[in-house]
Amino acid sequence: MKRAGIVCILSLAVLGSAGLILSCGGGGGDGGGGPDAKIFAFVTNYGSENISAYLLSSQSGVLTEVSGSPYATSSGPDGLASTPDGRFIFVANNNDNNVSAFSVDQDTGQLSEVPGSPFPTGPFPVRPAVEPAGKYLYVANLGTPSLSGYAISAATGVLTALPGSPFAVSYDHYDLLFHPDRPFVFLANYGNDTISAYAISVSTGALAAVPGSPFAGSNYPWRLAMDPAGRYLYASNLNSGNLSGYAISSSTGALSPVPGSPFTVTSNPRGMAVHPNGAWLYAAVWSNNVSAFAIDDPTGTLTALPGSPFASSQWIYDVATDPEGRYLGVVSNQDDVINVFQINQSAGTLSQVPQSPFAAGTDPQAIIFVEVQ
Repeated sequence: MKRAGIVCILSLAVLGSAGLILSCGGGGGDGGGGPDAKIFAFVTNYGSENISAYLLSSQSGVLTEVSGSPYATSSGPDGLASTPDGRFIFVANNNDNNVSAFSVDQDTGQLSEVPGSPFPTGPFPVRPAVEPAGKYLYVANLGTPSLSGYAISAATGVLTALPGSPFAVSYDHYDLLFHPDRPFVFLANYGNDTISAYAISVSTGALAAVPGSPFAGSNYPWRLAMDPAGRYLYASNLNSGNLSGYAISSSTGALSPVPGSPFTVTSNPRGMAVHPNGAWLYAAVWSNNVSAFAIDDPTGTLTALPGSPFASSQWIYDVATDPEGRYLGVVSNQDDVINVFQINQSAGTLSQVPQSPFAAGTDPQAIIFVEVQ
């Protein structure tokens, strides 16, 4: 008997289902949450136009590529997302203006494209995200300020465009992120250095801007991350070498800067991940390192961890924690590898696991982890 999977995604932070599994916990077994649990990692490879799939050892952090990997996509695979139960993953394909949908074999991690895939999007889709109940998929379109929205078939993973999709938004954006337990979605607007917040209709999937949106940001906000409780939102500012932090109003979705924001990193930050315990944030820094921070409770202020930044391979794009919070996966776009770090469970500091880095395809872009049992 299989239970619902647990998904931990960088930047997209789709961490819950209708009941919202927000703390990726568990123990025992080589795969994570139980004696039969397995954790799979999926990586999009832009240059080789495919997805690499791996089994993660929870005991060692070693990645073993699954049989049949890599799996072909359309042209220009970029961001990817998963349903909360881990049964389906979705990949935005820049160059072909579509999104690929795959079913995930819960025993092997092998992928099979769902009927009708790929599905049309707006121009130059970049980042997909599944809302926490798992009913709807949204895709950020870089070519026009819009979001393509779809209903997801729980049985097959087939996508059906929502009425009114694509939904027009006000500014050019790259990333989008859902609140874990409130009907809000946030967009990183690189076009005008702001963060937009929208309320989402749980019945239709339609979007409406929250009062005060958009909210002031820094230079070129690119990626978003959120703590599991949905109290704080963080934006990586690509051209200003820092991270902005915001407190989120649980009633309105409005944003206000946390004390000390923005927070400096060594160079251009990209993807980010918050640890499942909500205590630490990790940011991919374009040059060759991961900046690690403690998240202050209750202010949301970031403080660099001892030893940060931690050296990695070159040109890192994305980071993600596994659902148990034991390991951090880091994709290197220049070296075509995945660095895996063990996370110190008391301090949040990082150390590379044996055999890391692991080979990926050409120009890897994004990584997610999925736990199944």
